[in-house]
Amino acid sequence: MHEMKKLVEEGKVKYIGLSEASPNTVRRAHTVHPITDLQIEWSLWTRDIEEDIVPLCRELRIGMVPYSTLGRGFFGGKGVVDSVSANSYVTSQPR
Repeated sequence: MHEMKKLVEEGKVKYIGLSEASPNTVRRAHTVHPITDLQIEWSLWTRDIEEDIVPLCRELRIGMVPYSTLGRGFFGGKGVVDSVSANSYVTSQPR
């Protein structure tokens, strides 16, 4: 973090963000230089960040970029469609 802070001070970097960091890491990094953003998985199956990460980001005013919000494509169709047999589809006939 200290090296990243130097890059900000030199004008080479404007903002600092973290990815998949624990609450302890976020807090420690934020004491060295303000963290602007945290990228982290927050999906239908990964809700544990709601207990510690979300309140911490609110407290420190850190933005969040959640990924895999729809469960890593579970509802996106491709992975699901590829694993379902053709006989499983319900098709409607035009009226």
